Amino acid sequence: MIVLKKKRIRISKNSLIFIIVFVIVLIAYFGSSLSKVRNIDVKGVNDLGAQQVIDATKIDDNSTLLNILIHHKSISKKTERALPSIKSISFRTRNLRDLTIDVKEHPTLGFIYKNGEYYRIINGGQVIDKKMSSPIGNYPIYSNFGAKRLKKMSNIYAELPSNVKTNVSEIYNSPTKLNPYRIKIDMNDGNKVIADMRTVKSKLKYYPGMAAQMKKKGTIDLEIGAYSYPFKDKK
Repeated sequence: MIVLKKKRIRISKNSLIFIIVFVIVLIAYFGSSLSKVRNIDVKGVNDLGAQQVIDATKIDDNSTLLNILIHHKSISKKTERALPSIKSISFRTRNLRDLTIDVKEHPTLGFIYKNGEYYRIINGGQVIDKKMSSPIGNYPIYSNFGAKRLKKMSNIYAELPSNVKTNVSEIYNSPTKLNPYRIKIDMNDGNKVIADMRTVKSKLKYYPGMAAQMKKKGTIDLEIGAYSYPFKDKK
């Protein structure tokens, strides 16, 4: 018969005192004002405002770091629901008093104008249901687009060369009987573009070179072929 002997776990007096003191300090810390958030730093925001993110998290100077760390997943989900343009959000602490909120945003692909208000468009053509009195940043305005075509056009815009994207001011859905895919584009440099949604991505890369050769502001027609002509002088 094998007899198993119980091992005795011995804790030294000094170790026991240290553990007790540590627990007391921990309880005192989380029970005092020192455990409350002192400063909040928001990292990674581009089109969103830092205060906008803080407001959505519901974190203020009465919030404790322990509560934030314990409930960080639910806080993240609530914030992402309040601000759909947020792709992900995480929290980390500094100095046991300060909080850093790291944010990753979905890229903004422009704005659509409806009923006197602007609405942000993010990847996949998703329209954020939050009214804005004016657009922000250097993004295009989409006009006269239905949901399906808006999704397609915004995805096309996302894949344009950066030197072309920054010059796009407004994109109009402008179909005709002969070409239901026709679009018109106002450029920030004063020129206008006529194009076909099916070929605009491949053809717009030639825009900078064509615009540089134009002696006057005018229209660059990329619908069939590629040529330009100046605006008619107003009499």
